[in-house]
Amino acid sequence: MTTRTPCALMMVRALVIAMVFGVGMSASTLAGSAEDPQEAAHAWRVHRGAYFDSLWGVDIVGVKLVSSGWMLQFKYRVTDPEKAKELLGNHAKPYLVDEASGAKLAVPAMENVGELRQAAVPEAGRTYFIIFGNANKIVQRGAKVSVEIGSFVADELIVE
Repeated sequence: MTTRTPCALMMVRALVIAMVFGVGMSASTLAGSAEDPQEAAHAWRVHRGAYFDSLWGVDIVGVKLVSSGWMLQFKYRVTDPEKAKELLGNHAKPYLVDEASGAKLAVPAMENVGELRQAAVPEAGRTYFIIFGNANKIVQRGAKVSVEIGSFVADELIVE
């Protein structure tokens, strides 16, 4: 017996109701109707994760609101240190772009700490992070964002 998530059960029920009553609903309408940002982020990782693993040597963990929404944390796990070098170098400035507004958020630099990102020699299996400032709380939970670091671009990430 397989287990189903509450969201999957809701989709099945909605599909059955649509079939019984002849209501025209597409699968994409059902999937996006009441989708939880955490489930949407997981679906993104399932469908797009292999691309970033094979090309960039990273497994993207996700983007989360932190510090009461004033900052965003982008986390990724290194699977191939040689391919992941560009993400951890100091030569490329990382940005997080809100796809709805086009706002480009940068990494804040603290006086005694420096930039809130890790710059090191990548190690396989280790998880790294980058913190982006979210002034005025422009980016909210469930928003689609892109992370850009030099030629690395991860688009349509869902903020958890």
